[in-house]
Amino acid sequence: MSGKEVVMRFACSRLTQPEFGAGSRVAVILSVCLGFVALTAAAADDPRRTPIVIAIEKVAPAVANISTEQIVTYRSFDPRWGNRYRPFDDFFEEFFRPYRLRQERKEMPLGSGVIIDEEGYIVTNEHVVHRASNLKVRLADESVHDAELISSDADNDLAIIKITTPKKFAAVKMGTSKDLMVGETVIAIGNPFGYGNSVTTGVLSAKKRDIAIPSEHGNVEYKDLLQTDALINPGNSGGPLINIHGELIGINTAIRGDAQGIGFAIPVDKVKERLAALFNFQKISKVWLGLEVDSRAASTEGLVIARVAPRSPAAAAGLATGDLITHVDGHKVAGELDYAKQMLKKDAGDTVSLTVVRAGRPLTCHVRLEKVEALAQQLAKDKLGLTLQNLSPDQAYQRRILIREGALLVTAVDSGGPAGGMRRDDIILSVLSYRVRNLDELGALLSQVEQDKVVDIIFVRGQDRWRATVRVR
Repeated sequence: MSGKEVVMRFACSRLTQPEFGAGSRVAVILSVCLGFVALTAAAADDPRRTPIVIAIEKVAPAVANISTEQIVTYRSFDPRWGNRYRPFDDFFEEFFRPYRLRQERKEMPLGSGVIIDEEGYIVTNEHVVHRASNLKVRLADESVHDAELISSDADNDLAIIKITTPKKFAAVKMGTSKDLMVGETVIAIGNPFGYGNSVTTGVLSAKKRDIAIPSEHGNVEYKDLLQTDALINPGNSGGPLINIHGELIGINTAIRGDAQGIGFAIPVDKVKERLAALFNFQKISKVWLGLEVDSRAASTEGLVIARVAPRSPAAAAGLATGDLITHVDGHKVAGELDYAKQMLKKDAGDTVSLTVVRAGRPLTCHVRLEKVEALAQQLAKDKLGLTLQNLSPDQAYQRRILIREGALLVTAVDSGGPAGGMRRDDIILSVLSYRVRNLDELGALLSQVEQDKVVDIIFVRGQDRWRATVRVR
């Protein structure tokens, strides 16, 4: 029995005796006080309970071990084309190879993530959940939960998933990567090789590292990463990199395979920057509100409306630039995440009540949300001069173009429009550096693009990749 246990039991046993006089009561109070002093001193003097241990205790409940069931496509050469097939080396080579046979099977890779919100929203790497058909999350208390993919950003290797269990969860405290010092202690927590939560420590080796990571499409470049010698093993991807205070400073993402102690993490400030796009409810829920908020002006008081699109649902409801959104359907809005979480619950045709402050006075506006896809067709014509339709991977396959996700097919072009240099049958892959897989995603993007803004469009024509620079009208 330890000394700490003796003190606790001693204090409790003294309190259960009923036949004390006044002097004895003083003795009881004194013994309790001394007991707590002894406990505090023992904890403070325990050399094992280092700042690293304390930091891990803070973060561990928010660390998620993720298992995914993926559908993997295996490509084999078509005998009709001879033996010209070889593994892909170039990012866009998949689009230009001859028509091939395909085989599919399922795998169960493992990864990590970290809860960033008490409602169960988790940040992880895109490559952890890429093409996942099932998601399971195991937490530090050994509870297992179903989860769903909310959105992903392959260019920055980030994704948001959400635990579907309706309860509150421990969330990590966000730190900052602005004041990080090379040489300071960092801690990596994750799920290496499926063993469950494991901890490694090290130092911040460097900042602003640029690396190229091999993928099924060739090398993908990532910029401004953190470098650490804290060991990051397979399965740690998506897990948190924390500082000595138990604050999130990065998301573990890659290692150098031919070396030891060279791992990389996405800085937390980059993660914060991407959250607005990852929580783009117009893209996820395929609804159109018709307003933009100014993330730079965000405060605990609410969100400032930066722009209201003409002839939009927001404009029809009377909302105006400069209004401060304080509540959505009665729920207080303290930032973009609060705002997005409430809007993600909405579907096209629903009405949302926005409480705003204008000139110091509260005002409630009721906005009826519209469907993005119908809007996308109109926006593509109005802003780009293009008529488009969805193109599935199978439809692209029939054109001897291999894509793993959908794209957009140009069916008509206004020769005098902003994108007049494009042609019928061009296949659009991305707009504004965002992969567009369908009209819904395009509509969500174009609804936020202001007049005269210059946008880049990446598209395929024949067997070549093209870039068009377009000024929207």
